[in-house]
Amino acid sequence: MRDLRGLHILIVEDEWAMAGDLARFFGNMGAIILGPAATVEQAAEHTDQAEAAILDINLNGRHVFPIADKLMHRGIPFVFFSGDNDIAIPERLRYASNLRKSSGSKAVFNALFPAQGSEQADIALPPSPEDVFSLLPKLRLAARLLLGDVNASDRLVERALEQAIRDIDQRQLGQSTENWLNDIMREVAKARGAKLMH
Repeated sequence: MRDLRGLHILIVEDEWAMAGDLARFFGNMGAIILGPAATVEQAAEHTDQAEAAILDINLNGRHVFPIADKLMHRGIPFVFFSGDNDIAIPERLRYASNLRKSSGSKAVFNALFPAQGSEQADIALPPSPEDVFSLLPKLRLAARLLLGDVNASDRLVERALEQAIRDIDQRQLGQSTENWLNDIMREVAKARGAKLMH
């Protein structure tokens, strides 16, 4: 598993036993836990510091979607982790993983930090702006894990996207947009990572 040392993970969960399990699991990997927050108001206090988040959808009858919106606008990856089947997730948030609480902490980890190459390949079409926009939170997190610096990681994502525009004709047939962009980002980090730190 990845080393998450220093990564701020927001846990929004109103079941304290579950919140404690998640906090221990990610804390043992070195993550700094924000919360756990049991209400939308408590969660809102931490959204500016969060670099990844686990969101229970139903917080004592209130939906967590305002917090998800704030995280999405900041480009922060998050996963919904819910015990409810019947809550409709708004269309704008459908790209986020939605796991049942029976899935456990390791499934949450895998959803937040997907292993490279595990995604199914997209049909080989140029990525739409919507595809790229929905991938930005994952790209930013991957860049943060590569470089360990928030500002440098944002510069890395920008350079990778610029390179992707130049190299669009070289994308391999059947390669998923996410894998393609992550490959480019790793190449840019290897070639120019030190310069991006300054």
